[in-house]
Order: sequence, then C-alpha cells, then structure tokens
Amino acid sequence: MKNHFQGNFVHPQHVSVGAVVVNEKKEICCHHLYAKDIKGYWKEEGLDDFYLLMRETIQPNDSLETSLNRGLQKEFGITATLRDYVGSIQGSFTHKDVPIQKTTLYFLCDLVQQDLSLRDTSDVEGQTQVEWQTADFLIPRMKAQAEKFGRTDIDESFILERVQKIL
Repeated sequence: MKNHFQGNFVHPQHVSVGAVVVNEKKEICCHHLYAKDIKGYWKEEGLDDFYLLMRETIQPNDSLETSLNRGLQKEFGITATLRDYVGSIQGSFTHKDVPIQKTTLYFLCDLVQQDLSLRDTSDVEGQTQVEWQTADFLIPRMKAQAEKFGRTDIDESFILERVQKIL
C-alpha cells in the first residue's frame, strides 16, 4: 500500500491533520470545487459545488505541526499560527475496493499571510478555487454535501460550529 495509508491491508487507515484558518474578518479559508471540475475528483455524477477545509496526510515521522504547515502551504499558500485543537472527524470510505478508516484532527489557525502563487498546482487540492467564507455560509453546505455523498468524513460542519463558539 502507498505511504498515504497507514496501517496494513487487513486494517488500512488514513490519518490527516485539518486546518480552520481564520482571517481578521473571521472568515474561513476553504477549497471550492466547482461541479464541472468534481468529476475528476469524485466518481459521483450530478454534484453541486463542493467545499472542504484544508486536510493534509500525516506522513511517517512528521509532527502534526509539520504536516499542518505543509498542507497550508501546498493547498492555500498560507502561513498561519496554530491557536487550538478543535476536534476530529472519523469516518470511512472505499478506495480501489478497499475500505479505509479515516481520522482527521482539526486545528484552529490564525492567518499570518497568503500567497496563492506558492500553491502546489501538481496536487489536486492545489488546483481548487481558494475562498474565504463565513461559517454560516459553509455549515449548511457541508451538511448537505455529506448527506448527498453519504460520507461522514467530509462533513466538517460540526468542527466549524465549535470554531464559531471560540470566535
């Protein structure tokens, strides 16, 4: 198995770190995948636009902070300061007919600076539209898209609900 799935063939698992990056307006940085582009990213047809927070695979021997900073740079061109742990999401999905258990640990971060030219466009997440949206905008959309997919690992709404209480 590739190194982005930790574990083994009997019990494959994927561990990621996620970021809720907040700017001075209390907007949250997110990926916006347009429906026309999702076909190359997801197999399902007839999808609406899709929103995700930054999620980066934790590589062997990486600290959480190293993985977090790598993901922020690659996906959003962002440098941020880590503020607090805000929760995790556990779920499962199937990859090449293998059920994968996925855990993502989320951290609240404050934006320091952003330079979109630093994104890694060779990676799928580096090709998305980066947007700053309010939690009130993202929460209902994330709930709806998770319902449509039937995947709990992509419903990041409750993480954003926790962040709203902190902000």
